[in-house]
Amino acid sequence: MNDLFEIKESKIAGNGVFSLKKIERGQTICFLTGELCTLDEVIRRCNEGIEEPSDPLEVEDEEYLDLDEVSRTFNHSCNPNSYIRGKNELVALKDIKIGEEITYDYSTTMNDNEKKIKDAGRELWTSECHCGSKNCRGIIDQFKTLPKNTQIFYISNKFMPDFMLKHFK
Repeated sequence: MNDLFEIKESKIAGNGVFSLKKIERGQTICFLTGELCTLDEVIRRCNEGIEEPSDPLEVEDEEYLDLDEVSRTFNHSCNPNSYIRGKNELVALKDIKIGEEITYDYSTTMNDNEKKIKDAGRELWTSECHCGSKNCRGIIDQFKTLPKNTQIFYISNKFMPDFMLKHFK
């Protein structure tokens, strides 16, 4: 277990990950881990009930990280305090206080190709958001559905994975 955080009950959803120490802006929190899978494998696992559609993290076009339990426990927020850099590095977007829940905006990792997904017989994943932030969008959805000013903020600061930055310059 990482000495920067612990898992406990969250007001956002189920369990969450909470800081045990002050985390400075720009500091690496951890690397999200799990098994690398193709889109086809993710679809198979979801169809067989092995995985929930929200479990895998897209890390490249048609490549996903089937997140392990700890990595899957980081909750979404529309006002996150961390982001994913590179492929799977979770980095503090701002200073994080001791006891604060560590969150990232799931939408910054979502660029499902609708035709590809539809042809595979899978619906695009979306979810109601209950993050409770003052700017809560009420839904977790694809990056392209974010308000334009939010997209510009993430892109101009490079607060999103590399594969997403290639698509949204």
